[in-house]
Amino acid sequence: DHGEMKLLKLVNDISSIKATLQSNHTLTNLHISQREFLALGPNTETEAYIKMATEINRGNGNNTEEAGKEKVIQTQLHSRTRADLCHLQGVDHSLFSEIDPLHLPDVLALIGRSHGHGELYDALSSSMMILFSTVNVKKCIQQERDHHLAEATEYAAKVAEHRAKAEQLDAKLASMEEAVEGNERDQDNGLRSNKRRRKWWWGRWGGA
Repeated sequence: DHGEMKLLKLVNDISSIKATLQSNHTLTNLHISQREFLALGPNTETEAYIKMATEINRGNGNNTEEAGKEKVIQTQLHSRTRADLCHLQGVDHSLFSEIDPLHLPDVLALIGRSHGHGELYDALSSSMMILFSTVNVKKCIQQERDHHLAEATEYAAKVAEHRAKAEQLDAKLASMEEAVEGNERDQDNGLRSNKRRRKWWWGRWGGA
């Protein structure tokens, strides 16, 4: 029934962990087809999972955060329950594809504590390919990082070499400018000395 499916997605959207956490966690009683199925018992699989979600809501009172976490543990992290809900809601992707590999050990530990070794084994089997893929990606990233570090080191050496060369040339230019300034001072001193000698000569000439 389309209406029941919309209600199921309302109280527990299985499309992602984030969607489950953002589902409705306040509805505790629902009426379907003029019947309070919570009292009479569910007649379909969809109704059973709606009942499960509303019971979690009711069990956590007004604590919507805890209700969301419990739904994730009871439905997302339980392989068979998740498979049923994914089939009902048309979801077709692995739970572990949306979990950061760095957080995977914590998730697996939570599965083991909540659902036992059987579920933990299934989760390990499902996440194994993702772990291998992550290792390969990590290796590629490390190799690319090492390449760029080597390039950076090489460029740094070249930069230092060119800077040292530039400093040598600056020193030569400064030496040349000093020599030019020294020559100019010598020339100025020579001119002033000549002027003084001429003045003295003409002074003597005029005095004679």
